Amino acid sequence: MINSTLKKRVVWFIHSEVERVLSNLKNGAVNKDNALGSLSTLFQVASSTKDADSMEYICTVIDHIRSSKHTIGLFYFTEMRQESY
Repeated sequence: MINSTLKKRVVWFIHSEVERVLSNLKNGAVNKDNALGSLSTLFQVASSTKDADSMEYICTVIDHIRSSKHTIGLFYFTEMRQESY
């Protein structure tokens, strides 16, 4: 059983890491496959805490990345960043 304080911290961590992954993808520090791998790991963290909102958010970000034709760099999701909180 996970208490509410820990769950809030985990949710904060997930959202900050998603922002970091998107920033790294935008800057070209990682490629599409690395970003998808990082997001999959974050999805596993969210699923272990049974946080449906974070899982849905991560799935939406993954879908946007997969449907994009970009492979590296200059990859920016302004609309995704505004919806995150």
